[in-house]
Amino acid sequence: MLNPIISFILLFISFSCHKQVAQENEATSMTPPNIIWLVAEDLSPRFAFYGDSLAHTPHLNAIAKKGIIFENAFTVAGVCAPSRSGMITGCYPTSIGTQHMRQQKSVIPMPGFPRYNAVPPPEIKAFPELLRAAGYWTSSYRKLDYQFGTPFTIWDEVADKPHWRNRKLKDQKRPFFIYSTYEITHEINIWPDSTKARFFKEFNLDVNKLAPDVRIRPPFDSAYTVNPSEVKVPPYLPDTEVSREHIARLYNNISRMDKQIGGLMADLKVDGLLDNTIIFIMSDHGDCLPRAKRWIYDSGIKSPLVIYIPKQYLPTGFEQPSQVKELISYIDLAPTVLSFAGISIPEWMQGKPIFSTLKNKPREYIFAGRDRMDNRYDTRRAVRSKQYKYIYNYAPENPYQQQITFLEQMPLMKEVLNLNYTGKLNQTQSYWLNKNKPKEELYDILNDPFELKNLANEPSLQSVKEEMYLALKNWQTEFGDWENIPETKQAESMWPNNQQPKTEQPKVLKNNNLITITCETYGASIAYKLENNDRWEIYTGPFKSAKKLLVKAQRYGYEESDIVEVIKGS
Repeated sequence: MLNPIISFILLFISFSCHKQVAQENEATSMTPPNIIWLVAEDLSPRFAFYGDSLAHTPHLNAIAKKGIIFENAFTVAGVCAPSRSGMITGCYPTSIGTQHMRQQKSVIPMPGFPRYNAVPPPEIKAFPELLRAAGYWTSSYRKLDYQFGTPFTIWDEVADKPHWRNRKLKDQKRPFFIYSTYEITHEINIWPDSTKARFFKEFNLDVNKLAPDVRIRPPFDSAYTVNPSEVKVPPYLPDTEVSREHIARLYNNISRMDKQIGGLMADLKVDGLLDNTIIFIMSDHGDCLPRAKRWIYDSGIKSPLVIYIPKQYLPTGFEQPSQVKELISYIDLAPTVLSFAGISIPEWMQGKPIFSTLKNKPREYIFAGRDRMDNRYDTRRAVRSKQYKYIYNYAPENPYQQQITFLEQMPLMKEVLNLNYTGKLNQTQSYWLNKNKPKEELYDILNDPFELKNLANEPSLQSVKEEMYLALKNWQTEFGDWENIPETKQAESMWPNNQQPKTEQPKVLKNNNLITITCETYGASIAYKLENNDRWEIYTGPFKSAKKLLVKAQRYGYEESDIVEVIKGS
């Protein structure tokens, strides 16, 4: 491990490089773009631009019509918190210790499981913090689900409705990054309202503290609601009234989300920002249905991805509108944003910018993992090529479907279990409920898109299986994997004796009217506030002394340091 002084020097060089690149963009008259992420919750590619027009999505369709549609984009996990940790850091959750769902907070009590923030390797930062260091203003929806806590250095604003108009007057000239999450499509919102009300009461949840879209579905134009008779039920679910009602509600919620996004797009137009704002359409993972969310089949990890890029920022060699069939991993989103912003990609970041990857060497495989899901452990890893999906099961003795408390609140899941118990499901609908898993799974995605026929023992495909197993092992060797470490040991290594470590108080040095700040906690992010400034500035190097200065530091996963107050002349 490097000592704190070397750590500080490396971080200083890194941030200085970020600032230098931003300055170079300014010198060449290229204004850094604004960037917006429109992130749906729990949603597969159920849009007209992917061939599914049941939901009414005119605003999303308009963005996709002039952007780049990625037909094969995948998250690194089939559930939100691990997936979001990968999205925000550009690192696989399985390699940085953020792989379990969840590790600190949980709506449902889970006695017997360790409660801790993951502590990623010290060099790792959320990319919005790197944007801030380069001069961006950043804002996020209040769902900060990264597994390593909510470090204060990442965002300028956290709000129910993140918006560039919320910038203070002095920040108006800063380019902005907005992370706008839409909980209306979350799993809980395909439950009937009666189920939601019972759930809130049973688990003693304060409804007023929940996000507005989680409390109850808002009113919606009935002309755009989907009739349950119109939906397609995937073959692994029973085709029942309950199934159809749940899926229809999912489509209705997509339409509600589109209406919300329409308001944001109208604001962009009114403010004259459409020509210098890059827009991402995405989700945090696949559908919120049983055998989708939490799973690493395509139903759980294949996700929408559209990027609209104003002409002056469009990478050379690419056109809009267009469609891309190459494999895309969500691990590449963070470095892609940094590249658009003109910020160098840190060496520790495991993803690669999407457009340079497509131009130089498109991905041969994408990788995903599953670990603990709430109150059940089940370690699985997946490798996917354009044609095949390989899954390695570390605990084949565990059944596919486990008794996950939150999932089993869903009426559809209750019905599936009841129909299975009474023998009313066919083999396709029941195999994932009552059988132990094989050690290995192999699916021909092109001919079996729902991943129902395991070909792992097919003699003609042994070379394919071996090649994908080797790809998995090489990936684990390159990036590391916590797959064999019991979570109790992981938690102890991060929070010794079940106590959250505290970041050391930073030290402020004054020399020739310059302020230099250091922190002995290796990897801590340092920030400061000048007098009459309510914005924590990311410390990137020495600056001129001020009349009054507040300084604070935090390493991800740790408790914040105490604040240091410096008054000029003291």
